[in-house]
Amino acid sequence: MLHSRKSPKSRSAVRKTALPVVAGALLATAACSGGTSYDKDAAGDGGGKKNGTLTVATTADISTMDPAMHRDRTNQAVIRNVFNALVGQDGDLKPVPELAASWKQTDSRTWKFTLRKGVTFHNGEKFDADAVKYSLERVLDEKQGSPRADMLSVISGIRVEDPQHVEIRTKEPAPTLLAGLSVNEIVPPGYVEKVGDKKFAAKPVGTGPFTFKDWQPNERITLEANRKYWDGAPEVGRVVFRPVPEVSARIAALKSGDADIAAEIPPDQAKELTGDVKAAKADGTRIFYLAMNVTEKPFDDRGNRVAVNRAVDREALVTSLYQGNARPLDQPAFPEMKGYDEDFKGVGHDAAAAKKELADASGTPVRIDAVEADKTLAQAVAGQLEKAGLKASVRVLEEQAFAKRIESGASQAHLSSWGVAEGDADVIFARHFWSPAREDAVYTAYEDKELDGLIKQAREEADQEKREQIYADATKIVMRDAPWAPLLNPQEIYGVSERVQGFTPSSIGRFEVAKTTLAP
Repeated sequence: MLHSRKSPKSRSAVRKTALPVVAGALLATAACSGGTSYDKDAAGDGGGKKNGTLTVATTADISTMDPAMHRDRTNQAVIRNVFNALVGQDGDLKPVPELAASWKQTDSRTWKFTLRKGVTFHNGEKFDADAVKYSLERVLDEKQGSPRADMLSVISGIRVEDPQHVEIRTKEPAPTLLAGLSVNEIVPPGYVEKVGDKKFAAKPVGTGPFTFKDWQPNERITLEANRKYWDGAPEVGRVVFRPVPEVSARIAALKSGDADIAAEIPPDQAKELTGDVKAAKADGTRIFYLAMNVTEKPFDDRGNRVAVNRAVDREALVTSLYQGNARPLDQPAFPEMKGYDEDFKGVGHDAAAAKKELADASGTPVRIDAVEADKTLAQAVAGQLEKAGLKASVRVLEEQAFAKRIESGASQAHLSSWGVAEGDADVIFARHFWSPAREDAVYTAYEDKELDGLIKQAREEADQEKREQIYADATKIVMRDAPWAPLLNPQEIYGVSERVQGFTPSSIGRFEVAKTTLAP
């Protein structure tokens, strides 16, 4: 559910002449990671001297360390090393115990969680059922204004039975509850109340494998090993995350030894990872799509939207731009998602038929909004639409301007991606195709009463086989009406130094490095 993007051949605004400076600066600044010293109440005694420093080159800086106050994969990748959630996810995106040792349903709307014993926050505060109740209610509190509230909106009440047991009640049967809990971390009530939201976001305290040391905006975030971590102390003493927007600079940092892991390597540049560095890949959870505003010409005509789906050559995009490191999509889901319909067949690519169907729309200019990172893919799609007779162009917007434009419904068409870390079709359908969600974000302005009923039904159906059929029916409606042209699902590609051992690439863009070791 995290809104994040990755595109082939991406470039930032950093000038190429500055690349040696950017890459070379990594090691120098890593060596002086003292930064701001925080009080014991915030920092705890995590330590960080043992087994070296792991440096990760990321694509951008974080915006907050408060797990309740973001909706971004870059933030989540760092935050998850400091905090834990009640529920985790395995490699197949299935729920597994984390701070909750176990759980069970006592009826269709009631879940009882047994909490892990002996867990403390980094400042010594005890983790218990009160912390769970406080953390989840904090996300749901309208006054808090958490961007993650809709992930937990199905919850109707939380009751503490005793320090080790908490009961969560839902408004209706909620098959997506565990998925929502897996991406909402637990915070220490005493510390948050003592220091307030602003200081907590700057000096976070969690239960995770690493403690927070400092954050120098646009330079680095430094974490140190939590030697008292409930799941065993990390193998590395310190992790430093450095924002390096330019792909070439991230690769250069890897090759020079200034970085050990680099995020989001575009497929066309993965071939540069040779010698002492290599590519580590995982099937991703991002869905790239072209969204069409159904109130704007020529997309106010359903036939034109279907024709656009026919005009897009997804196989060509996967082959030419992603070097085969992606999967073409003919529906708004990927195969591992709950709700993916393996029997569904899309309209298929037929440029000649699409051109004929779009003949009456050929005089209407089409402008596709996108951010810089997605420009190459957007231009490739625009080129395919031009071959089908549309006058298509791409307008690149800054991230915040892009979000404002698409959420307000001001965009004629836009190309973007949506991360489905939870692995459930509800993430896409409830956000993008369910009419109640239009109050928060207009996007394509698409609504359908029958589809609304199916989405609501799927959100309340506990039987997974029945949910699969409901989503199969919902998929047919969405692709019939075609507010989207689903495009592809790329792999997550990391650059990894050979001195890094035990690192497993994450399908949801995280850096799970607690068990990673560094060779001498």
